[in-house]
Amino acid sequence: MRAPQPEPPIPGSFATPSLLAWIVNGKYVMSLPLYRIEADLKACGATISRQDMANWMMNVHARWLAKVHERTKVELLSHVRIHADETTVQVLKEPNREAKKKSRMWLFCSARCDVPVYVFEYHETRRKGVAQEFLAGWSGTLTTDGYKPYFNLGNPNIANTACLVHVRRYFAQIVKIAGGGAKAASAASVALEARRRIDAMFQGRLQVRRHGAGCQEGRPRRGAPPAHGGLRGDGRGPSFP
Repeated sequence: MRAPQPEPPIPGSFATPSLLAWIVNGKYVMSLPLYRIEADLKACGATISRQDMANWMMNVHARWLAKVHERTKVELLSHVRIHADETTVQVLKEPNREAKKKSRMWLFCSARCDVPVYVFEYHETRRKGVAQEFLAGWSGTLTTDGYKPYFNLGNPNIANTACLVHVRRYFAQIVKIAGGGAKAASAASVALEARRRIDAMFQGRLQVRRHGAGCQEGRPRRGAPPAHGGLRGDGRGPSFP
């Protein structure tokens, strides 16, 4: 007797799930171009062209990975905290676009204290419509850098918070222009005080991580003074009595 053969991931192809997973890992995790993977397979006695592997990758995406992407997006949008950012990428031989033109890879991910979920979205531009479409109908807290369209998504159910690393850069730049920490301190610089308070928050965060505390355990106890020491939520600087 022979057991029925499992359905292949790509009908009519000899590519097995393990072979496809190995190629996906090599190209997209280890950053190996297909011609190097082709040479590696050839050294092992397997002759598989890079053209076949490229077709497999597109086929696997259309049949399987696109479904994973959609399900991952649904999971992410069920969270109440999302972080977003984007970076430039260069795509060679893209139809109707010069190779020197910069495209964008957008990343939407869960907060550190939540279940880790990462969703990448490729787009040709940095237009705010990308974030608007992705977050359409979502409500929660969105943490981003200072890119203005994130703060103008037209969704009243989204509360924006700025990344403190980026906020700190502006205060640090003011202190530098003022002549450094010593001169800023003698002038009772608001920017210096804001930088110090942000640094104190970073130190507190590191201590929480070292002790392995989770999201709930890492929150300040009731009645404790805020770690930000009165730093305004609108990013305008510290508030003093």
